[in-house]
Amino acid sequence: RPEATARMKRLLRAVTHWGLLLHIYVSMAGFTLVLLFAITGLTLNHQDFGLSEPETKMSTLALPADVLEHPEMDRLSQHLQKALGLTSAATDYREDDRQIQVTFAAPGKRTIVNIDRAAKSAEVESESRGLLGKLDDLHKGFDSGPVWYWTIDIAAVLLTISSLTGMVTLLSLRARRRSGFIAGGIGVIVVVVVYVVWIPH
Repeated sequence: RPEATARMKRLLRAVTHWGLLLHIYVSMAGFTLVLLFAITGLTLNHQDFGLSEPETKMSTLALPADVLEHPEMDRLSQHLQKALGLTSAATDYREDDRQIQVTFAAPGKRTIVNIDRAAKSAEVESESRGLLGKLDDLHKGFDSGPVWYWTIDIAAVLLTISSLTGMVTLLSLRARRRSGFIAGGIGVIVVVVVYVVWIPH
C-alpha cells in the first residue's frame, strides 16, 4: 500500500507538472487568437459602437470586347481583379443576356461589379467597413478563405486545451483548489440560470 500511494503521488505530480507546462505554452501560443476573438465578440455585440459604418465608393470601368465576347467566370474574374487591384476571389457570379454581376468579398470589404454587355462597361460599387469591420468578419469567418477557416478551428482547440489544463493545474494548488472549483461551479450555475431564465426557448 505505501508503494502504491507513492506511485499515485508521483503520477499526480507528473500530471500536474505537464499540465502546467501545457497550459502555459498553449495559452501563450493561442494568446493572439483568443484576444482577437474576445475583443471582436465585444464589438460584434455592440455593433462596433457605431465606428464601422460602411463607406461606399462608385466608379466605372471600360472592358475590352474580347473579354465579354465569350465570358467565363474565371477569365472575367481574373481580368477584373487585375483592373481593380483586388486580391480577393469572386464569391458570386450571375449573368443574363443584358448584364453580368460579379461580387468580390473579403473581410470588411465587398466589391460588386455590374457589367453592361451592350455598353462594354461596368459600374463598380466598393464598400468598406474599416478595421473593425474587417476584424468582425474574421471573428465570424466570413469571406476569409480556407486558411482562416482552419485557423478558427485551431483557436478553438487551443482554447479547449488551455481550459482543461487550467483545471489540472488547479489540482496542484492546495491552497486555491477548493475556492477555485467553487468559483468554476458558480460560473457554470450562472450560465445555466441566464439561459433558463432570460434566453428565449
